[in-house]
Amino acid sequence: MTGNIAQIDRDVIIARHCFGGIGDHLSCLIGAWWLARRTARTLVVDWRGSRFNADPTMRRNCFFHYFEPRQAMGGVRIIADDSVGGLQYRTPIWPAKWTQADLTSSDHLKHSAEEVAAVNELVTSERKPIEPTVVLNQWVEPPPPREMVRLLLAELHLAEPIRAEAQGFWNEQIGSAFAVGIHLRHGNGENVGARAAYWLSPFALSRQLSLNARNDVHRPGLFGRFSDNMPASFVGMSSQAGAERRFCRKVAADFHAFAERLNAVNAVPFLFCDSMQIIDTLREFLPNLVVRPKVLPEKGDGPLHQFEAKPVGQNGTRIGTVPEQVTLDMFVELDLMQRCQALMYMDSGFSILARTMLEQSRQLRLQPSRTNRLIVRAMS
Repeated sequence: MTGNIAQIDRDVIIARHCFGGIGDHLSCLIGAWWLARRTARTLVVDWRGSRFNADPTMRRNCFFHYFEPRQAMGGVRIIADDSVGGLQYRTPIWPAKWTQADLTSSDHLKHSAEEVAAVNELVTSERKPIEPTVVLNQWVEPPPPREMVRLLLAELHLAEPIRAEAQGFWNEQIGSAFAVGIHLRHGNGENVGARAAYWLSPFALSRQLSLNARNDVHRPGLFGRFSDNMPASFVGMSSQAGAERRFCRKVAADFHAFAERLNAVNAVPFLFCDSMQIIDTLREFLPNLVVRPKVLPEKGDGPLHQFEAKPVGQNGTRIGTVPEQVTLDMFVELDLMQRCQALMYMDSGFSILARTMLEQSRQLRLQPSRTNRLIVRAMS
């Protein structure tokens, strides 16, 4: 139990919660698992401080609240219960910014750009760290080998209540039909970085990328409207409604072409999106669109994984949690997306599980317009 100090006598890789959405959490988990497997270490998953933790005290570890408890996954021993806050780790710790006090705490530690690059290099290389304790709390890029990650995902099962909720909706709305998942990351007012290329007109995209380039998301403190240091977003503004409509029309055309290529002309489009205006617009072009009802923020209020910010914690990070029903809906959608027989997606971590398990022939990566792709390439 948390509060009782227990010395851990083995080398470990720790996957901490990320200061981001569930895709960031899962990418960090997958990267940490791969590093633990490659180096024959124990994996510790510590999501106490996650924005998805329903425990306001942050003493409970919410990982096994959303996934079935297991002692090992994909050949790696795992510790992910409430005891993680009381573990005394062996030193030295890598990266060196972490201390035992930091690991006892549930607080997030911000990174520098150099630290992000160093973690990515370690996970994706063949190098074995000499430090007995290694900590990850960021998105890992590029991902580990797909076939290896499937060993983990074959045993990473969502909790039974989540699977039961997803099964009920699937039986009612999909049944035996061929479902094509469509994941559209809109932001709903949040800055979505280069993903703005999907939603903005060329001139607005140039302005957005120029604003983004002047900001360092890793610098201390918070200056953005939402949870990071990004500038205001043009995505979702009324002036961009025409560009959004054009992209939704393109998504619908891509869906029909994709379904035909898969010999699934009667396929059901299943949308995963947090913006009501995009749901309504895409339904104009795909009248049989399936969308699971859920609580949605008002237009411009940001994505579902935003939270009611509390006073800034250590290292300049806002602290707070996402409402529990919103989080449960999110995990149900994770399950539903994995049930789809094919997937159309934008660059986003939320689809990482479905993309890893599906064969490439059943995936379609959506593309912005050619003009916008050229603008991103020229300004990156």
